[in-house]
Amino acid sequence: MNQGNRPSYLIYGAGALGSVLGGFLQKIGRRVTYAGRGEHFLAFQERGLRITGIWGDHFVPPEEIKALSGLTPPQEKFSTILLSVKSKDTDAAASEASALLQDDGIMVSIQNGLNNWETIAKHVGQERTVGSRVIFGADIPLPGLARVTVNADDVLLGEPFLPTNQSLLQTLQEDLRCSGIPARVVSRDEIWAALWGKVLYNSSLNPLGAILEVPYGKLGENDETREIIRTIIKEIFLVLEAKGVKVPYRDADDYYHYLLEKQLPPTKGHRASMLQDILLGRRTEIDALNGAISQYARKLDIPTPYNDLLTLLMKFKERPENQGQGKADDVVLPALHRG
Repeated sequence: MNQGNRPSYLIYGAGALGSVLGGFLQKIGRRVTYAGRGEHFLAFQERGLRITGIWGDHFVPPEEIKALSGLTPPQEKFSTILLSVKSKDTDAAASEASALLQDDGIMVSIQNGLNNWETIAKHVGQERTVGSRVIFGADIPLPGLARVTVNADDVLLGEPFLPTNQSLLQTLQEDLRCSGIPARVVSRDEIWAALWGKVLYNSSLNPLGAILEVPYGKLGENDETREIIRTIIKEIFLVLEAKGVKVPYRDADDYYHYLLEKQLPPTKGHRASMLQDILLGRRTEIDALNGAISQYARKLDIPTPYNDLLTLLMKFKERPENQGQGKADDVVLPALHRG
C-alpha cells in the first residue's frame, strides 16, 4: 500500500449506497474519491454531500469532494475500490476501475446478486477481489442528499476466492466501524453463505413484487403468492445443494418459514427495487438473481420453471413498449440495499 499505511478509497458508483459509504469514511478523515454519473453526482460536487437518516446527519462540503473527471486521466491509483454499481454494469465498471487499482490493492463488490465477484476477479484477479453482504438501506430523496433508511445487520466482508491484502481488508473493517457503520470480516464459507442468503430473500420477493406491483407484505398475506414463494425457494435450494453451497437453514421449508416469520414482517411495506427500475425505464437486476439461478440450473440439468418464468416476465416488463403508465414518484422504496 502506497503512502504509508493510509488507504486511499475510490467509490466507483456514487449512488445512494456509495455516497453513504464515502461520506462516512470522510467523516473520520479518510481520503475518498468519487466516480459516478447523473444529477446526484453533479449536485454533491457543486453543493456538497448531505447524509441523513437513522445514522444521523452529516455534511461533506463541496471543497472536500474529490471526483474523477471523465475528461482527464486520473493522477493516482487507489488501494481500495468500493464497486457500487448495479449488476448489469459490473463487467464494464470493473474493467474501467481495474486500471485505477494499486498492484496490492483490493476491489470490493458492494452489490446485490450472483456472478459479480467472478466478474470482478476476471478483471483484477482473485487475489484482489473482496466480496461483501450489505444489508442497510439508502435512497436519494433529492440530488445531493443520501438517506439511510434501515439497517438489518452488519456489513460483512470476506475473501471469496484467495487471500487478499489483509492489512487493507482489516483497515476497511476498522474504518467502517469507526465511522459508525457496523462491519466485520468473515470466513470464505460465511461470505458465500451470506451472499446466497440475500439472493434467497431477493429472488423470493423482488420480481414477484415488481410483477404484481404490490408491497412485500401483500405477498405474504395470500395463499397463492405464498405458494409461488415456496416453490421459488425449493428450486433455489436444489441449485444450492448441487453446487455444494452451505446456508444457515436446514432446508427449503426452514428458510420459507424464516422468510415469512422473521424477514418479511419488518419489510411488509417495502416495494421491490425492480418495480422502481421499471418505472424509471431502467433494466433490473433479474439476471443476477432468478436469471442466474436459471442459468446455473440449466448447466446442472435441474428444472427451475418458476424462476425461469419470473425471469421471462421481468424481461417482458423491462421493454419500454411494455411498461405501464405508473410514475416512479408513486413508489416509496425504503430499500435494503436495493433489495
